[in-house]
Amino acid sequence: MRWHYLILMLCLPGAVQANPATAIPPYTATYEAQAFGNRLIAQSTLSHDGENLHMALEAHVSGFLRLLGRFEFDRDAVFRPETNGLRLLSTRSTQITPRRERRTETRFDWDASRARGQHNERPFDVAVPPNTVDFLSSLYLTMTGLRDGAFDPAIRLSILERDRLREYSLSLEGRERINTALGRMETVRVARKSDDSDVELSGWFAPDLHYLPVRLDYEADGQVFRLELTKLEWHEPLISPANPRR
Repeated sequence: MRWHYLILMLCLPGAVQANPATAIPPYTATYEAQAFGNRLIAQSTLSHDGENLHMALEAHVSGFLRLLGRFEFDRDAVFRPETNGLRLLSTRSTQITPRRERRTETRFDWDASRARGQHNERPFDVAVPPNTVDFLSSLYLTMTGLRDGAFDPAIRLSILERDRLREYSLSLEGRERINTALGRMETVRVARKSDDSDVELSGWFAPDLHYLPVRLDYEADGQVFRLELTKLEWHEPLISPANPRR
């Protein structure tokens, strides 16, 4: 089992421009993948801080691979929803494997249209177009875009990955009813692709859960690696997951 693919899946984006009318309520979601006696556990959180939103993701591998060392990944993003999308303010990521560690911190200067930070202690300064997003903020935009009926499958996105920009496109693959740890659910499938790679990332987003993804598939080298939602906690019960407040 090539577990670095599952870690990589958590690094890759998929997004959509959206009008974030009402913020997704705060939550903690746990995802898991299993293979050959190993288990990847990822916890995703969303919290509100005034006008800003904070998303975080922490993942680690347990099982016999732990005998080789640590397999861990975490990242977070702070952003502000705006009328035509969002404004990404800062990002941070850490990836740890037995062979190496990668650390990246970024802050965005939108007056100058620049992203500045450090990747493995090396400074970088990158020009960024309007509406540039990262993995976590792009996930949030996908959720609100689907919820508000503002999903534009023809859009091409600029994604900041560590210290470089990449372009991606999305496609709406239709509705599917799938089994999950939380029961059988109606979902909307969204696929993300890049022109310079045959790798595909697909997400199944559940309308009854504010379009939270209940499954993520990463396809590479003829293999599919699946991450599935196993536990979900909403931190504002005044908002029903099945009927988001408008």
